[in-house]
Amino acid sequence: MLISASLLATCAACGLPSGAASNGNAARSTAATCKAPDFTGSYANEFKSAYEQSKTDLAKRIVADCQITDAELNEMLDAQNACLAPYGLVVTKGQLARLRESALTDDEMNQKNTECAGKTDLWTVEALYDEMQGNPSNLDTEALHKASYQCLKQRDLLPKPLSEQEYLAMEISSADGETQIEEKTRTWNEFYSMYMEYNGDGSRNPDYNADKAQQFWQCQSDPLHQ
Repeated sequence: MLISASLLATCAACGLPSGAASNGNAARSTAATCKAPDFTGSYANEFKSAYEQSKTDLAKRIVADCQITDAELNEMLDAQNACLAPYGLVVTKGQLARLRESALTDDEMNQKNTECAGKTDLWTVEALYDEMQGNPSNLDTEALHKASYQCLKQRDLLPKPLSEQEYLAMEISSADGETQIEEKTRTWNEFYSMYMEYNGDGSRNPDYNADKAQQFWQCQSDPLHQ
C-alpha cells in the first residue's frame, strides 16, 4: 500500500521503499526541468498543489524543485518530532511510538500526530514522496493499486482472503479527509500486522515474518517490477 500519510501507533518502522535508489534518478531528471512557480513534468500538478497547500517555509523549499530526497524527508520528520517531543512521542518512517511512559491512549497519540502534521506539512510532503517512490512516471493510481493487489495475491501475501474491491477500499485516495485517512490506516495496519516488526509501544511483534515482510513491501513500493 502506498501509505504514509498517516503514521499510527500500530504501524512498524518499514524503512524506505526498495526502489528508492533507482527512482531517485527519475526524480532528479524531473527536477532538472521543473521549478516553482512554473511546475512541469509528470508530477507538475502534484508539486504545484503541494507547494500551494504547504504552510511552512520548509515544505515549500522542499517541493519547489520538484524532487523530495531522503534527506529532505528526514528534515520533515525532524520538524514533526520537534512538535511531538512535548508529548513524549517520536515518529520515524512508518512508526509513531512513545519515547517514555505516557498516559496518552493510542487514539490520543494519533490525534497529536495529526495535529502536528497539520502544522509541519509532513503528510503533504511525505505522501508525494511515497507516490513518487512507488510510481516515478505518475501512472494511474488505481492501476498501481490493482497491480499491488495482484502482486500480493500471486505471492500469497494476503493474510486473509480479500477481493480486489475490498483491497482498494482500504487504500488512501487524494479525496480522503484526515478522519478517513486515520480510519483506513488503522484498518490497514490491523489487517497487515504480521508485516509490522514493532508494536506501537516499541516492543517486538511476535507475529512478524521478516521474509514475507520484505516481499510485501516490495509489492507495495514497486508492484510492476516484482
